[in-house]
Amino acid sequence: MNFFNLNADFARNLSGGAVVASVIALLIVLKFASSLVTKLLLIAVCCLVGYIGFTQRDSLNACIEVVTAQASTGSPIQETCTLLGQNVRVKIPSLPSEG
Repeated sequence: MNFFNLNADFARNLSGGAVVASVIALLIVLKFASSLVTKLLLIAVCCLVGYIGFTQRDSLNACIEVVTAQASTGSPIQETCTLLGQNVRVKIPSLPSEG
């Protein structure tokens, strides 16, 4: 049962947004946190969120390229794209008809 059904383009934007949000949160933490330990812990959390968002976006882009290549050759699609362990739908652009 899939409770989290996303389009691949939205998922790609979502993971990119996670990277940007982690950078903004990092800047806010550096500005307003007063304790060194708090700063270090929050910096680690922000870096972890940014890293996960970046790697998920990279693997999703690679999967989308594979699916698009399979669809353009006319072969059946064998690949399932995921984001954080959840299946993501890949919308295949309509191919121009020959003739």
